Amino acid sequence: MTMIGRYCLDENPEISTLGYIDVLARIGVSAHAARLTVSRMTERGLLERSRQGRAAYFRASEVGLRVVRVQQQRTFHDTAEEPQPPGAWTILCFSLPETHRKERHLLRRSLAWESFGLLRDGVWLAPGERDVTAILAQLPGAGVDRHVEVFTAYPKFDDVQGMISRTWHLDELAARYHRFLRAWDVPDPVPEALDDLGRDLVLASAFRQLLRETPRLPAEHLPPDWPAARCHELFTTLHERFSPDADRLFAGILAEHRMS
Repeated sequence: MTMIGRYCLDENPEISTLGYIDVLARIGVSAHAARLTVSRMTERGLLERSRQGRAAYFRASEVGLRVVRVQQQRTFHDTAEEPQPPGAWTILCFSLPETHRKERHLLRRSLAWESFGLLRDGVWLAPGERDVTAILAQLPGAGVDRHVEVFTAYPKFDDVQGMISRTWHLDELAARYHRFLRAWDVPDPVPEALDDLGRDLVLASAFRQLLRETPRLPAEHLPPDWPAARCHELFTTLHERFSPDADRLFAGILAEHRMS
């Protein structure tokens, strides 16, 4: 998904299985694991398969493109603005039947990317007043919105810091941020990567895993010396270092492995 977001959003080209294998081999992923991953992404509706002779080709589905657009926006374009209005929380409740398993998975994934935290089963919340229209619109099933309720409220939590800590596990997240800093703020990060394409993919994937867990909370609700800003600065510096060669290398792979 990181590869699609970085290199395939504009044209959404069809790339052969060998193309995916070529890219993922640069970060130590075996051909078998690459084939299995592509197959599972197709089963989940994130990729679409076509054939030319005996070769299989894949491109991102509309659902997959929506997912990676959200990821790209959050990774490269979002700002750290305080949620508004102060004291407001958006609360979203849903109960999707088993026939909507795919939509349920995508909804949870999208809510996490939009900084919603799971308060309890089927109840998610985020600080500020949030428009979830785009989240619901990307779900493929018809009538899913009938199973979702969204409202903005000004709840009086008995222990707002305790609620935040339980919902977003801030101590664990801070530890993961510090591990990111230790792993990447070194002269030679990702020694297992073959080149800057591999390094850039691992970097973006690692940083996105952090962003996916990071709430957009007001500063008053964050612990002192919160490390997110330092991680973002390091990510930006390294991405600018890796991306020129990464772009060139992927263009060569794309030219070699795309559908003729």
